[in-house]
Amino acid sequence: MITVTSKKDCCGCTACAGVCPLGCITMQADSEGFVYPVIDASKCINCGKCDKICPVQNREPETTPRKTAYIMRNNDADIVRNSTSGGATSAFCEAVVKEGGVVFGAVYDESFRVMHRCIDNAEQLELFRGSKYVQSNTEGIFAEVKKQLESGRKTLFIGTPCQVAGLKRYLGRDYDRLLTIDFVCHAVPSPMVWDLYRKTMEKKFGAPITSVNFREKSFGYHSSTITLTFANGKKSQENTLTDLMMKSFFDSISTRPSCHECAFRRADRVSDLTVFDCWNITRYVPSVKDDDKGYTAVLVHSDKGEELLKSVADKTVSYSADFDLLLQYCGVMALKNPPIHPQRDAFFEALNNGTGLEQAVKTYIPVKLSRKVFGKTKRTLHRLGILKLMKRIKAGGK
Repeated sequence: MITVTSKKDCCGCTACAGVCPLGCITMQADSEGFVYPVIDASKCINCGKCDKICPVQNREPETTPRKTAYIMRNNDADIVRNSTSGGATSAFCEAVVKEGGVVFGAVYDESFRVMHRCIDNAEQLELFRGSKYVQSNTEGIFAEVKKQLESGRKTLFIGTPCQVAGLKRYLGRDYDRLLTIDFVCHAVPSPMVWDLYRKTMEKKFGAPITSVNFREKSFGYHSSTITLTFANGKKSQENTLTDLMMKSFFDSISTRPSCHECAFRRADRVSDLTVFDCWNITRYVPSVKDDDKGYTAVLVHSDKGEELLKSVADKTVSYSADFDLLLQYCGVMALKNPPIHPQRDAFFEALNNGTGLEQAVKTYIPVKLSRKVFGKTKRTLHRLGILKLMKRIKAGGK
């Protein structure tokens, strides 16, 4: 039976729980809110399937990357506006659904917890749009993916690199009608911290949250903010260095242990496509002006990925790009693990002892006064055009 002796050796993909023939394995959250497999030894028959399927324990050997890369943007301005970057993934989803296929990706449930879901109609694809900086729940999803594939439907699965690797291990073989997209991620933060954050913000604003956008573009792509709206009409807009959730995420104090030694940060991927932010289009395509609306960087790892990309040619604008250059300047998180924050254990201990999230952030990763001032004046700077000028100066005047 599978045994997690060190939490850095489990990515929480749920493949082991899904493959157990007797349902002996359940995914249970620890004191930090991350799920790990728990085995009912009284039912286990020691078949070894859980050990053999684990993508961390059975890492795929590294191969030479295909080194095909593009920079893309959706032709639909509304999709781009509501997407994290250039909306390319939305085009991929639409192409699959148009052929009668299904798409699996992360959505919010009615309580704004993040979970994977299957969608087969174009009207609901917007639920996938936008980054969700929380580890999604995939319990039962791999079995549903297999069911869709065996029924003959084209199936697109979108997730973190470890989730895609877990799915591939679970399926055990390649399916012609399976397409997978992973994204370059910094790490996955704790669902428990996300729960505490939502409760903190709802108490502060006096009403339930009605919408969440981690990368809203009111101030442009390069100055995106986390925007929450509430049932009483109030709105919260904070940047990554002042918001409680985003600060804890990007300071790597709320990160899953396995993310610090990720088995899947590599140029070659088991997915068909990898997507991530393209921060400076002019670096790769000098003839294109950066309009601060966002572009998507796309790495192609397979023939199936190339075909999917070609299928959206009429829905997107696409430019060939240098694979290595994209990874060097925009995809560094695809290769480099985030450092462990020295106060990580103390941060979680404080939260478990009843310290509020706001106080824990203030104690262990305090927000600088300069960032608070900038956050308060951001709207004014944007209205006066100063924010745009600052971005141009930072980008080298382009």
